[in-house]
Amino acid sequence: MMAGFVATFVVSMILVLRLAAGIMPWYDPIEIMNLAMQDAFDTPDSRELAWGIHFAVGTLIWGFLYGLLTPYLPGRTHLRRGLAFGLISWLVVMVTVFPLAGSGLFGLGFGAIAPLSMLLAHVVFGLVIGAVYGRTRGVV
Repeated sequence: MMAGFVATFVVSMILVLRLAAGIMPWYDPIEIMNLAMQDAFDTPDSRELAWGIHFAVGTLIWGFLYGLLTPYLPGRTHLRRGLAFGLISWLVVMVTVFPLAGSGLFGLGFGAIAPLSMLLAHVVFGLVIGAVYGRTRGVV
């Protein structure tokens, strides 16, 4: 789960820096999470809650699943296994979160940039979770 937290933190900082730089300000995955949670669970309109869910999912769910599934993922190194995991997690998000947010499968309601930028984010997530898990396995 520590690897999941670090990977989520890295991806989140990239998102924050991108938005602060004014790059694609109209595309905010945290707002998409906010919309999806409102629709699926009738939560209040809250970016803070969306950030909390984002970190909880990345740390607890994806972190736990990576630790559980890593022996079964393709690749001999944790970087390659992390990359495979990132691609799998991207596919799961594309067919669950985006449709819940009302933007259709793969978020195509936001245009082609949505699935492509999320693919890049999940590749980074996967590489970081694999690297951190491989480096700290057995340490903590």
